[in-house]
Amino acid sequence: MAAHSTIADKMSGVPEPVTDALREGHPLPDTRLEALRQFTDIMVETRGHPGHDDLQAFLDAGYREADVLAIILAIAVKTLSNFSNHLLHPEVDELFRERQWTP
Repeated sequence: MAAHSTIADKMSGVPEPVTDALREGHPLPDTRLEALRQFTDIMVETRGHPGHDDLQAFLDAGYREADVLAIILAIAVKTLSNFSNHLLHPEVDELFRERQWTP
């Protein structure tokens, strides 16, 4: 999570309060971003089987079906990263240590 937070904060320009809210599982003040957060959580929790109403709420927030595919890709990449990290226990790079996270 340290690398993702650092990249979001410093390289992608995401305000730190937004990444902090995401890290802590809090709602986001921006309704469109909150719809993205909620739908992504639903996709993970249901293992890719969101309800019709969940999908429609996401699309009604201004997203497209292509955005659903982008979420699926992001979840797949994160799953590969998680499995690798769980097995190999890499050390967090110095660049990312400031945002290291412990649940």
